[in-house]
Amino acid sequence: MGVLIAIVAILGGCFVAIVNRVLAHREKMAEIEARRPRVVLQIPESSLAVPSDDLTERILEACRAKGIDADQLDLEVEAPRQLRP
Repeated sequence: MGVLIAIVAILGGCFVAIVNRVLAHREKMAEIEARRPRVVLQIPESSLAVPSDDLTERILEACRAKGIDADQLDLEVEAPRQLRP
């Protein structure tokens, strides 16, 4: 009976250690992501039809020149705001 309790205690301790390590890793990754700058560019509507236009290429080239890793370019189109009467 004592051996069974020892095995359960060891397995429980390993489980707690693994969960602790996973949570610490997630917290560290969240901290790294929070330090990463988030830049929002407002591109004219006419440029949104062709995502690989000249303006986008110039923006990405300027980012590379400054050493900014622009690995993802997400185009977010906002619906036009309507005035309330």
